[in-house]
Amino acid sequence: MQLRSHLWADLTRDEVAAARDAGALVVIPIGATEQHAGHLPTGTDSLATGRISLMAAQECPHPVLVTPTVWAAFSPHHASWPGTLTLRLATLQALLEDITASIARAGFGRQLLVNAHGGNRGPLTAITTELITGGREVGYVDYFAPAMAEVNAMLAGQGRGVTHAGEVETSLVLALERGDPDRLAFLQARAAGLPARSKATHRASGGGPANPISAAGAWWPPVYPGDDVGYNGDPGSGSVETGERIIAAIVPRLAAFFSDFAAAELRSGNMKPAG
Repeated sequence: MQLRSHLWADLTRDEVAAARDAGALVVIPIGATEQHAGHLPTGTDSLATGRISLMAAQECPHPVLVTPTVWAAFSPHHASWPGTLTLRLATLQALLEDITASIARAGFGRQLLVNAHGGNRGPLTAITTELITGGREVGYVDYFAPAMAEVNAMLAGQGRGVTHAGEVETSLVLALERGDPDRLAFLQARAAGLPARSKATHRASGGGPANPISAAGAWWPPVYPGDDVGYNGDPGSGSVETGERIIAAIVPRLAAFFSDFAAAELRSGNMKPAG
């Protein structure tokens, strides 16, 4: 099926219905609005997941519709800073239940939440498990996960992975905003020279050197109080060129996952006990 647009909000009701009848997968980008240190916009996560989800939909051979991005989610660990808009866990759950129910009511089968924010991972795992066992086929993936090995190999700075406002996110924003020279220059100037910082700093108690949490495989959220620099990783190593390479790696991998996810045989609904 040839879609006039992959954006749900661009289409008429008849075009949405035609996409449904063609078996389209519905992708729901999940971002956040929260502090990203002094060098990145508060909408970084929403920008990344919305734009990359659309690019992947455009490359995917299976028909894909992309809904408007969920721009506020679970960010209480960033709430000390101005700019952070956070939902309560129950609010996020109710929001996603209502959105996915509306899509299912329109006759669509499978849906996929494409996440950009680390703080959403636990909530989305629990929410999608409840939706799936209730009979609604709603999966979840981080936008960068299918290409993470390739992305790690591209990074020039200290540390690996998609850290908060670190090299990956800084590079992605620079690449996504390269069409606006003034905005790009502002972002580059803010990121230049920022030193690398370890994730462990945010989890250690009282600023001491010992951090038994990660070593034990336990969990403690990376809290960013008002006197914190607000990032981890190595944002000073970010560049437009790295961002472009990251996008070139992520988009085809995510597009292929969209097809695979749409076609996969997956269990949903309540499982009856044996006997």
